[in-house]
Amino acid sequence: MGTKGRPRVSDFVKISIAYKVIQYSKRYNETPYKAWFRLIKHRAFKDLMREHYKNTQHREHWTRKLTQSTDSQRKFYSKHIKSFIIVKNNTLNKIKI
Repeated sequence: MGTKGRPRVSDFVKISIAYKVIQYSKRYNETPYKAWFRLIKHRAFKDLMREHYKNTQHREHWTRKLTQSTDSQRKFYSKHIKSFIIVKNNTLNKIKI
């Protein structure tokens, strides 16, 4: 018997988003919030979001909504990206190269 609720986000998508947001925020000297909006404008962002929504019905609808609606972008950041960044930063701080 399966679990109820939304399917889990793959680690590939989490790590890719967190890495690029952190990279953009350092490169352009801006907050992660602004870096998230810069990432949305990238040409490969739609493909990444299709991977994120691959287990849902109407994934093209959700991808289009996230790429076009500013309100959806803000909500996605507050619900998902913040936690992705926190986990990624903690992991990077533990690994001192």
